[in-house]
Amino acid sequence: RFDIDEIRIKLTDKKLAKATNAQTIELTPALVLESGKTFRHGYRNVIVVKKMTFPNDKLLTIEMTEKQISGRNISLNIDYEDILAADSFHADLLEEE
Repeated sequence: RFDIDEIRIKLTDKKLAKATNAQTIELTPALVLESGKTFRHGYRNVIVVKKMTFPNDKLLTIEMTEKQISGRNISLNIDYEDILAADSFHADLLEEE
């Protein structure tokens, strides 16, 4: 079981050798489908951020930190090409009622 302390979504620079500065932009989720604070193996969730584009030298990073003393961190780095190749929702699901 993993007890979630916080989930952070950031737009970060890709790691460049000998880079002296890096820019990180924190993004606020527009929607989190399941806002539970724990999960087990096989957990899935949907986190929605506002529509945006970003250059190839940036990564979308999702970080989850654990509440417990061990304080494990999980980071997922996503390239823009991976976002473009991702499955999308059917248009009917996106319409507001």
